[in-house]
Amino acid sequence: MFTTAQYQNARRRLSFDEFKSLSPDDQKQYKAQVLEEIRAFHAPMLEELGATRLDFQIKIPFYDKQARKVVGIFASEFKRENGFYFELTSREFEPLDTNRTVYKVSYNPSFDEEYEMNEKGSYLVPLEELRMVTPASVAISGPSALLDQPRSKAVTSTPQKNTTSYRAPEPIADAPYSEMTIRDYYAIHTGKPVSTKLWLNELIRTNK
Repeated sequence: MFTTAQYQNARRRLSFDEFKSLSPDDQKQYKAQVLEEIRAFHAPMLEELGATRLDFQIKIPFYDKQARKVVGIFASEFKRENGFYFELTSREFEPLDTNRTVYKVSYNPSFDEEYEMNEKGSYLVPLEELRMVTPASVAISGPSALLDQPRSKAVTSTPQKNTTSYRAPEPIADAPYSEMTIRDYYAIHTGKPVSTKLWLNELIRTNK
């Protein structure tokens, strides 16, 4: 049997079979440890959004009887006045999106009338109905980065025309999150144009 102590020593995610071989108590402890690691990654973003760690969870998506991609949202999660956030993971609790996209469930007192409850006591919510946000977008735009429209509409929206208000990599596009340096992160969060990227410094100056 694989133990949580072995996981800590191995410093890696367990496979699904390894996870299922744990005792119920060890499964609970392992999942809690993984959750805290993911919460720590998103802590700066959650703070920007005015949320706490308890407002965040991890969810494993699945398909319902209508072949919709859904997640199970519990009543207590719908009732959070400031909203509830989660990241999608595999059943091994590995993030599914390299951009580390986070979804928001808005406060909804009518959830039991709008969504179907499953056998586990949660309500089936299609992902396309939820708003989403990424750490990179929040670092640049703060709470306004949270999309007002559902995910499906955001994905199919018409791309904006190129702008010449600041110099950016050619063709004009958002730089990959993977290229963000500590200096870039500091510049974004302090509003000081200290990045080595000229286009980012100009963006910061023109948005003051």
